[in-house]
Amino acid sequence: MQKGQGSLEYLIIVAAVLAIAAIVVLFLTGAFQSQQTSASIAACKTAAGSCANDLATSAGQAKCGSCDTSCPTQFAATCKLGQPQNIFS
Repeated sequence: MQKGQGSLEYLIIVAAVLAIAAIVVLFLTGAFQSQQTSASIAACKTAAGSCANDLATSAGQAKCGSCDTSCPTQFAATCKLGQPQNIFS
């Protein structure tokens, strides 16, 4: 019976190590996603600033096409209005 007890202890230790590794992987994956979101919002604000300049210099005829590629869907319309201050994460 003593040999079986030692095996069980090793299995519990391996399970604990695997659980900790899974938690670390999930944490790191979430951290990288938030950085990507911040970069996306920053790119959208830059596109909105460019659009504001284009709208000011072209008497409101600018198309602001970079907003469609730079911004998440919920901010594309705000970007096309040239309002970077209204784009937030």
